[in-house]
Amino acid sequence: MGMAASQARYLALVARKSNCEYEGQQINQARTVLSNQTANLFNQMLGLSVPVPPSTQDFTKMQYSYTDGVNEYTIDSWNQLATPEEDYNYVVTSHTYKDIYTGSQKKLPDPQVQFSSGQSATVDEIELAMKTLTEKKAAFDEANAALAEIKEEAANLYNYENSDMYTRISASSYSTENDAYTVTYNIPTLNGTGRPTYQDSAGNTYYLGEDGNYYSDDGTNTKYAGTETLRAMLTPQEAVFTGYNKLSEDDKATVQASIQELIDLGALEEDVAVDYANVYYNSADGTIAFRSDLRNLNGGSSGGSQTILPAYVVGNETTEGTIQNIAASYNNQIGIAEDNLEAARNAYQEAERYYESLDRPTYIGNCELELIVEPTEDQLAELRQIVKDMKAQGIDDSISACFNDYDGYTGGIYTFTMNGTTYYTTFEDLNASYASGDGINNIDHQDKLNYYNASYVSTKQEETKKALLETDGNGRFTSVRFEDDSVTYTLNMETITDDNAYKDAMNEYYYASAQYDKMVQDINAKTSLIQQEDQQLELRLKQLDTEQNALSTEIDAVQKIVKDNVEDSFKTFGG
Repeated sequence: MGMAASQARYLALVARKSNCEYEGQQINQARTVLSNQTANLFNQMLGLSVPVPPSTQDFTKMQYSYTDGVNEYTIDSWNQLATPEEDYNYVVTSHTYKDIYTGSQKKLPDPQVQFSSGQSATVDEIELAMKTLTEKKAAFDEANAALAEIKEEAANLYNYENSDMYTRISASSYSTENDAYTVTYNIPTLNGTGRPTYQDSAGNTYYLGEDGNYYSDDGTNTKYAGTETLRAMLTPQEAVFTGYNKLSEDDKATVQASIQELIDLGALEEDVAVDYANVYYNSADGTIAFRSDLRNLNGGSSGGSQTILPAYVVGNETTEGTIQNIAASYNNQIGIAEDNLEAARNAYQEAERYYESLDRPTYIGNCELELIVEPTEDQLAELRQIVKDMKAQGIDDSISACFNDYDGYTGGIYTFTMNGTTYYTTFEDLNASYASGDGINNIDHQDKLNYYNASYVSTKQEETKKALLETDGNGRFTSVRFEDDSVTYTLNMETITDDNAYKDAMNEYYYASAQYDKMVQDINAKTSLIQQEDQQLELRLKQLDTEQNALSTEIDAVQKIVKDNVEDSFKTFGG
């Protein structure tokens, strides 16, 4: 029984030792695999390309440039002619930047186009109403300005003294001895009925009728039917203005009284002290003039050329040409102007009420829309540039439909100001965006609005031409003259660094460096995990060695027991 147990124990220990040996083999194989993985990761790290930062020298070049006094030019390339010519030796490509007037189309997101509520109207109806409103507004402004002008004239009578008496002045002279100015002027020649007369180039005489037409002065009263401008027939007259100091005492008294009355009537300013030495009087018709005006007459002592003499007349209210009569005339004109203004105001207000009753575009957001009825020259120039560039670029736009080859501008364009810049759009574009919206007044979720303008855009202009390049003997170009230009330009050579390209390269370097560091960190992390796993396997392998040694010792002991049992059995039964 003891022998059987020993043998069973022996077999169990041998089996456990075999298992240890097998597990040890598996661990060694696993460690070999881990070793191969570590080697692969190391090789992978060796295969990584280390990023190198860019050098500014790689983005620096020598550049030639010149100026024609207006634009700066840069020479991009120069290629020597295969067959040199007498006047040219290179083909040169250069460029400059010029501001080119360019039309453009933009799209405004969330335009918030607003229409006024009112009766439905087409763009033609809106435009006609706007045109009528503009005309009535202009008539109202004109009437208002006319009334203001008349009132201003009436309030400043001294600026409108009687100048009708002495016009068409052909000569004047001054007598030092008499201190008197003799003025020669021309008045219309009157016929037997007191009508002004005129002549044609053939010497035929006509008179001016009350209806404004000309009639022959030969007794037939035939209406003038020609196209020639008739020449007024004039009769020369003379007026003598004598200085105050040379007047009789009665005339001096008259002058003093007249000047005081002129001051009272507002024809002369009271705060302007009257120096009677500068006052001249024509006793024949009772008119007063001043030395400064007389000296400026045609042929006067100051070499003047004026043909109208301002003169002052004081008389009763029925005397033609007096200050009182002029004031009465202004009162009548003011009444007429006020009536005209009231009629213009009523017409303008009626046109305004009708225009505001139409359903029409009013705002884009908070930008007020204004319909163009008659574009200005500046607006036409900008709009035509827009149409031209839209067609050249093949862009579908609605402004082109607002022009035709026969009538030019046909209407339908609106203008608005946004961020200090004037833009254009059309009724069609506005209506499309408005119709696409929803919510209150269709103001929400509107489609983008097409809008337009023209502006100066800096554009690169490149030219390739034959040129004569001259050098300084060291290979450096010093001047250039092009085939279509007689001027020889001095070349400037400068070192140019493409800062933007260098920054882009540095950004690429930073990105590559980050990638490199990330890959190294990943490899190190994987290697660390493999090393940890290998350490665990190595520890297990040591445990198996210890276990195997223990098993070997125990197997030896059991084997000895079994051997001893066998020997004892043979001795017992062998007798």
